[in-house]
Amino acid sequence: MLVACAVLLLGCAGCAGDRQPEAAGPHEHSAVPTTSTTPVRCGIDLSAQVIQSALATLPVEPVTQAPWSADARGFQGNFDPCATLSTVIVTVEGATGSSPNHALLFHKGAYLGTATPRAYGFTSLDVDRTTDDTVGLLYRTPGSCNACDDGTVTHVQFRWDGGKVTMIGAPPK
Repeated sequence: MLVACAVLLLGCAGCAGDRQPEAAGPHEHSAVPTTSTTPVRCGIDLSAQVIQSALATLPVEPVTQAPWSADARGFQGNFDPCATLSTVIVTVEGATGSSPNHALLFHKGAYLGTATPRAYGFTSLDVDRTTDDTVGLLYRTPGSCNACDDGTVTHVQFRWDGGKVTMIGAPPK
């Protein structure tokens, strides 16, 4: 049931024809109700099965045509099944430093969808702007030196507002 709901949510979020431009407003997600009979272990767990299930719903990355890597050793983020909002940043198979990344968002362990409709290179967790109900991400600005720490990044936050995720700020164009 959870996977079916996640696929339905992702399918709706992935319809390019009816998507508003990113600058028009926040990319919103709603919660998927879940039931579980197994006790949940709280804490960061980038090898959780729900992450693999979420990855299975993503289409190949459209620019590179590469599938998303399911190797948890390459994941970044703070996925915690007990957190109000958490993320896992994934990249494509055979990735290099500039390869596209998607931030997968989770509410209390339930997959909501990707943070943005498209993937961005050089995406990382902004731990200084991340709380239990807010995920902060750093997006490197296009044209920024990819081998140097030149500080050209955009800070974007995703906040759980009781029933949906609201984007605060916007990734670079």
